[in-house]
Amino acid sequence: MTDNTAGWIDFWNRPNNAIYVNERNLEVHFETLRRDVVAFIPAGGRVLDFGCGDALIAEAVAERAGTVHLFDAAPAVQRRIRERFAGHPRVRVLDAESLAAMPDGSVDLIIVISVVQYLSRADLAGLMAQWRRLLAPDGQLLVADVVEPHTPMYRDVGSQLTLAWRHGFFLAALCGLAKLAFSDYRRIRRESGFSTYMAADMLGMLADAGFKAKHLPRNVGPTPHRNSFLATKAG
Repeated sequence: MTDNTAGWIDFWNRPNNAIYVNERNLEVHFETLRRDVVAFIPAGGRVLDFGCGDALIAEAVAERAGTVHLFDAAPAVQRRIRERFAGHPRVRVLDAESLAAMPDGSVDLIIVISVVQYLSRADLAGLMAQWRRLLAPDGQLLVADVVEPHTPMYRDVGSQLTLAWRHGFFLAALCGLAKLAFSDYRRIRRESGFSTYMAADMLGMLADAGFKAKHLPRNVGPTPHRNSFLATKAG
């Protein structure tokens, strides 16, 4: 793991990182994800949600899938979701060691949503090799919410405010954006980096990692100006 990725893990490990302005924001965000992701879930299949965060779509995924494996690199997030899903018959929370110990070809779908921007290019290349190892021969890799280079901040802000207006938390969103502006998010983004990729660049990385990939016509999740990709093993 590079220092860049470690810096973001430290940020997400904090209890109050100001990304979601309130519970309504959190619910709407993950409901949008649930709606978009469910179409990719193989009935009775084995799913890995990599970088799952608080995993609010896990139960919906588990209703269709056979087994859902959750992994997040932030220890505090791991603890929260392990407590939530303790005893769940089809949801398993992984740490780095148990993720690495999963057998080759043991997953039918890997979901990676709003993750790659927090990874260095070197770390992402290494993870792509791990994801390929874990995928079954006919499995799929969904990489979503990929940010393009030179995307102006106002597009992300506008997307958030549009979502907030539609779902009744507009004033909270304005306050949350102000709070984020004065948090250390910008410092961490400057020091740790924020990885961005043109669609052709992401397709090239996936090809180099042994995948055959396509650029989906619309992004998965609530940020329409970002990109999503669906990949299978090549060869």
